[in-house]
This record gives sequence, structure tokens and C-alpha cells, in this order.
Amino acid sequence: MGGAANCPSVMNILFGYIILTVFLVLVCMEPNQVEARIEPPYPPDCELKALHEIAAELGKKDWNFSENPCNNKSSWFTPPPTHGSQAINNSTVTCNCSFTNGECHIEVIYLVGQDLDGVLPPSLSKLLYINTVILHRIYLKGIIPHEWAALKLETLSVAMNHITGPITGYLGNITTLKYLSLENNQFSGTIPPEFGRLVNLEYLTLNANYLTGKFPSSLANLSNLK
Repeated sequence: MGGAANCPSVMNILFGYIILTVFLVLVCMEPNQVEARIEPPYPPDCELKALHEIAAELGKKDWNFSENPCNNKSSWFTPPPTHGSQAINNSTVTCNCSFTNGECHIEVIYLVGQDLDGVLPPSLSKLLYINTVILHRIYLKGIIPHEWAALKLETLSVAMNHITGPITGYLGNITTLKYLSLENNQFSGTIPPEFGRLVNLEYLTLNANYLTGKFPSSLANLSNLK
């Protein structure tokens, strides 16, 4: 009898097993529950209004404005391709929600492989935090809006569209640019000497247009080109 008193009862063993099982279930479920509970805030009203205007200018009708553009879901986000495959189309808006005041701001608009009946959107200039604009192979028309001169972009691609006219010198005002792709359009005229101001530029493509003339000497300032 003395030895039996030191042995754990069946009920104690069962109770310990239940506690361990519940603990493991909670550990496994907690990240998903937290993810489900926490939604990022909406971007400010002025940015939502700008998105409405941008959609109208692009002719883009599938953005769902009843949902938060910053939640990486639905019409605002294209999941990355599975391993071994290559994405053909993309429609993604990305926000930065790491601001200390808790706000989310739109930083990226990434549209690839869409047949849009619109123009390059002047209202992009109303997104004060945007740093990446990729409008690639979506068949936009028109010219580069002068409003874009106020942008603080690091990446700009409008390749493979139907953009016409000269390459405007005011792109040289976007001195934050590191990547600029204007290839496969219908640009005419010469390369603007104002491009010499883009001293942070690392990548520049202008091929497959109707450009004439010589390279401006100011391009020698672009010492970071790769």
C-alpha cells in the first residue's frame, strides 16, 4: 500500500494529458486568431479619394472600394505565384502601416498585364507616400502627366503601353528615382537633358520607342547606372 500511494492516479494522468492538449491547441491557433482579429486601418480619406480618381483615369473597374485597400485581400492584392510558375497578371496595392501614429499609407501600385482603356493617372500625385508605381503592359494611352513631377518615387515603370509624345523633362524633377522604365511605347523626340538630375538612378530603359538625336551630355551625371 505504501508504494501505491506514490503512483499517480489514472485521473491525474488524464487531467495532465487534457491540459497539455489544450495548451498545444491554443499555441497552434493563436497566430491565426490574432491575424483574424487585427485588421490594418484604412488609409486616410484623401488617399481613398485619390484611389477612386486613379481608378477612373485608368479605366480600372475591379477595385472593390467596399474593402480596405490595405488588407492584402480581394481585388487589392494578387498572391505571389506558386513555386516554379511565373505571374502573368498582377493587381496589387500595398500600404505601409508601420507609422508611429498607427496610420497606413499607400506606397505601391503594381498593375501588370491588364487591358485598361485609360491614361496615365494624374491623380497619382495625390498619394503623398507612394514610392513605387508599376503600370506595365496595361495598354494605357496619352502622355506623361506633368503632375507626376511632384512625386517622390524610387521606382517608375510604364513599359509596354501606348504612351505618345516627347519624354517630358519634368521627370527629371523626381530626383529620388532609382529605377525608370519607359521602354516599348511610342515616345518621340530626344532624351531630355533634365534626366541628368536623376543622380540616384541605377536602372534606365528607353528602348523600343521613336527617339532621335544624341544622348545628352548631362547623362554623364548618372554615375550609379548599372
